[in-house]
Amino acid sequence: MASNTTENSNAAPGLSASAGGRMIYFLRHGRTEWNNQLRYQGAVDIPLNEDGRMQAHKAALRFSSADIDAVISSPLSRAMETAERIASFHKGLKVESTPLLTEVDFGKWEGRTVPEIKAGYADVFAKWRNDPLNVDAPGGESMDSLYERCGLFAEQLLARPERSIVVVGHGAMLRALFPRLLQLPRVSYFWKTRLDNCSITAFSADAGRFALIYQNDTLHLKITEDKIAYLPIL
Repeated sequence: MASNTTENSNAAPGLSASAGGRMIYFLRHGRTEWNNQLRYQGAVDIPLNEDGRMQAHKAALRFSSADIDAVISSPLSRAMETAERIASFHKGLKVESTPLLTEVDFGKWEGRTVPEIKAGYADVFAKWRNDPLNVDAPGGESMDSLYERCGLFAEQLLARPERSIVVVGHGAMLRALFPRLLQLPRVSYFWKTRLDNCSITAFSADAGRFALIYQNDTLHLKITEDKIAYLPIL
């Protein structure tokens, strides 16, 4: 009897079909001091702290035995250092950077804690928390701009030929990107999903569409280093 695997894959990717084919792995960068201090961290170039470097090292170990064809990163140093650690385990692999992956510019909220923002921008902050894809931070990037660049990156990523790609980005930007990968309506995904530092989220990218395989995998951060390389990424 002839196999109908290809037909099922096209009809219901990620549902009835097994995961496989082209895979895209998304990582949020490792921790920074501003993450520890709960400060809004956007386009300001804050580096990894020691904990963040260890997280990046463990994430790199997770991918060390995998076949990775490309690593793409935000140009901000906290993402680039995370990406470079991953690429270092794969001979000849260089990190590509694109401004499309840069974190959202939070304007006048950059470097401030939530209580500090509420003290000066209570009304607009409350509106933004309720509807972050339709309200802009004062002096920051417009949410229309974020939405559009996420769409452009999604198109570029789907058109790439590599079979296995690692993308390193930022919490807010990735939360805006994931719904665009899935071609969902413009809805807020910001406060409805967890995306920890150096977590892995995987999508398949076959039949001209993305399918979410898993999200926020942090197992590599919770076990001893000698076991990390044996963890599967799929």
